[in-house]
Amino acid sequence: MYSDSLMNFFQITEELGTQQGADSLMEMEQNGVSFALDTGIHADDIWARSQRVEECLDLIDDEIQRRHIQNMMYFTAGVMPDLDSVDNRFEIIENLENVINDFKAGDSIFASHLVGIGPGGIDHDWDSVEFKGRDHEYFDYDTVKDEKDLFALQLTLAKKLNMPFVLHSRKGFKETSDVLKAVKWNRGLVHGFSYSQSELEFFLDLGWYVSFSGTVTYAGKKSFTDMSELVNYVPKDRLLIESDCPFYPPVPVKSGTNIPENIKYVYEYISSKRNISSRKLSETIDSNFQKLFGI
Repeated sequence: MYSDSLMNFFQITEELGTQQGADSLMEMEQNGVSFALDTGIHADDIWARSQRVEECLDLIDDEIQRRHIQNMMYFTAGVMPDLDSVDNRFEIIENLENVINDFKAGDSIFASHLVGIGPGGIDHDWDSVEFKGRDHEYFDYDTVKDEKDLFALQLTLAKKLNMPFVLHSRKGFKETSDVLKAVKWNRGLVHGFSYSQSELEFFLDLGWYVSFSGTVTYAGKKSFTDMSELVNYVPKDRLLIESDCPFYPPVPVKSGTNIPENIKYVYEYISSKRNISSRKLSETIDSNFQKLFGI
């Protein structure tokens, strides 16, 4: 149960230590998690992220449990928009392609578990906890145009390599939709969905899966419509759920660092709104994850 369509495992261990990482992996395995998708923010961080999971595996004594955890962990490689990646977008996307090819051909125990590109996209949420200290003043007209170009380059790479894309879009729907219409690669998931029903319909019409994080449990969040309506609107075969840890811990643990185990509260919230059991919802999420990523 409680498979996770997006987590930031390396950042969890940076904040809480590798033992917490090992403990989280063990609890996930004990809860019967089938899939967990680890993502990053830089083109080449897949090496450090996968190595960190291996370091946590080394802290686990049970060989069968280690093997189960190894089988459940999957990865993406991608580039989040910041000043450096926007300014150096051509070199960075070229590097990203090389990293993906090298990793998949390498000797990591997770070489065959690199299954997607991203997160990437548009982010104009200047108050986001994911970008503490980011100065929005440099996002003038030209920089926003170049940010769209970075997104288009990364999405085009996903199209070239025939890989699913993890789309990050915050307060930038117009720019996001412009790129999606231009590139025409719509195989992937919109992570941490934060728009209203009209935008949801746009993504669904193009074929995107939609993933909800702990923010779905936040009552009265500014600019959010009634989330209970949105989680019911998404078709059964397009729904995914993520922890997005260490960010956005769900109610009732809405404080401190979010850990992977907290995703159960998101499952419980969505299952209650869709009037199905958490186990039945888990089966649906597992099936959707498997279909999207070809696992």
